[in-house]
Amino acid sequence: MKANQFGTHTEQLMHRMDYQTISDRPKCSTCKHHEFIIRMPDTAYESSVYRCNKGDFAISKNSICNEHAAA
Repeated sequence: MKANQFGTHTEQLMHRMDYQTISDRPKCSTCKHHEFIIRMPDTAYESSVYRCNKGDFAISKNSICNEHAAA
């Protein structure tokens, strides 16, 4: 159940704190600056990486920063 002002005591506390689950909060995988790159596809050396195009560095898809821009 999502935290709200009408739920259990714990849910009310979570609501007051603006608690966000990992699927609710803004993360790099939902940002317009993120890019998913597959290197050497269809080979034994295939690898993938998430990159931030704004900062030009590798990231994990669940990373969080203050520069998030909705896609």
